[in-house]
Amino acid sequence: MPVPSSRPPRQVTGLRAEPAIARTELSWRSLGFEPLIDHYRVHAVRGAHGRFEPDGANLVGKTVYPQLTHHVDPRGETWTYRVVAVSDAGRSARPSGVLVASSVASVVGTGVPVATIGDFDARTLEHRFAPSGYAQIPAAYPDAVIEFEQGVDSPADAWPYLLPGPGDAWAGRKAYTARWRLTLPAAPAADHDVALWLVDTTRLGGTLRVAVNGAAPAEVALPPGGTRGSREGDATVPGTALVRSYHELPVPAGLLREGGNTIELVLADGGWVAWDAVGLFARR
Repeated sequence: MPVPSSRPPRQVTGLRAEPAIARTELSWRSLGFEPLIDHYRVHAVRGAHGRFEPDGANLVGKTVYPQLTHHVDPRGETWTYRVVAVSDAGRSARPSGVLVASSVASVVGTGVPVATIGDFDARTLEHRFAPSGYAQIPAAYPDAVIEFEQGVDSPADAWPYLLPGPGDAWAGRKAYTARWRLTLPAAPAADHDVALWLVDTTRLGGTLRVAVNGAAPAEVALPPGGTRGSREGDATVPGTALVRSYHELPVPAGLLREGGNTIELVLADGGWVAWDAVGLFARR
């Protein structure tokens, strides 16, 4: 059996960040096997700092791989990071240099809400049949079409917390459609954005097609999720298995008009999505 080396690991280098909505994807150069690395410790503090000392209070994650996803506020945050390598003998390297990185700010924080369904709060609980009554959806919508009229309907009465897809045997393996109708007082002069926040998806992932007023749909690739959102409705619970995702699409001003508008969401393939909230936002 190999004897753990008493030599401390080298300092982590090549720390870089790829920003996204609600997360920052961190990566760095692998240190290899001399000495054998047991894990990396990722430390972070909010804001932009020239230096900070890693300790237990600012540890945000451990990983055996040279990468880590740091989940942050969807409305956008700046953090300063350092990474420490730990060998199989328990020896710690000198901390890496600092990296300041900002996540992508969601339109929920930067835009002006025009119309929304639900609260952007990482919960499904305000929606119909939540948090676990998914078996009632096929009977309530036998034609696999959900209609929601903004200003008339409420999420609790007319927007099921799940939108089923062809991968869901319990819902008849159908591509369900959610048809959202809203009225605008005037045709907008500037582009808008649609925000689609999900509390969870299934391990199948899938494709969500988004069409505005009959225009060619945009396709949203859905990541594999925790497959727990059909039974659990609160992704803020510590240690939750729910896997949130955030999808935001531009809506050219020319697609929107004075009076009635329709945004259609079709789960073309894959399994269900569990809604946090959806919204149409004007840009500031």
